[in-house]
Amino acid sequence: MFQNRTEAGRLLLREIIKRGVDKRTSFLFAIPRGGVEVAFPIASGLRKQIIPLIVRKIPASYNKELAIGAVSQFGDVHFNELAKAEPEGYLEKTVKEVKKEIKERNKKFGVEFDFSQVKNKELLVVDDGIATGETVLLAVKGLMKYKPSLVHIAVPVSSAEGFEKLSEIADVISLVTDRYFYAVSVYYEEFSQLTEDETRRYIIESSKFATRGM
Repeated sequence: MFQNRTEAGRLLLREIIKRGVDKRTSFLFAIPRGGVEVAFPIASGLRKQIIPLIVRKIPASYNKELAIGAVSQFGDVHFNELAKAEPEGYLEKTVKEVKKEIKERNKKFGVEFDFSQVKNKELLVVDDGIATGETVLLAVKGLMKYKPSLVHIAVPVSSAEGFEKLSEIADVISLVTDRYFYAVSVYYEEFSQLTEDETRRYIIESSKFATRGM
């Protein structure tokens, strides 16, 4: 069990260095919000800025906490089986709202990144854990459009299902891979939700690592 996301990030950094991924990685991406906190010690160790990779869930009409799909900042949309039960017009309306929210979040985080830079480069994508893998999969598929040479996905913990799914398109680094996985939060002693402002601070602070050039 990890004490918190910061400790998990430090341990993940060791594994990244052990595998030599630190020397080959050109850009560091993280999925807000939890992934950004895990990525912060990695950004410090690699001297790279955290670039947010935003994916937002599409909530069910009858339960806003239940995801029936997701939308990435690249505009890609994924629906799961639950989406079939939604009333006519709901999905189109909600996807439009989620895309608007993503644009607003991206602006708030204050990072303008030209994704054409990733062509033929190795990339590192960090999150705080993988459950089904659908969110990270959507994010990575968006990156793939820009033709990187390889994408490394680094997480403290993953379900066996999620690990296998993502390993089909990327190199997955997971400190713990559990066939009897229940939820990401179970593997952390402290797993509080980050605010948008806290997430933004981590991202802005990481830009200082990159400018030091150490």
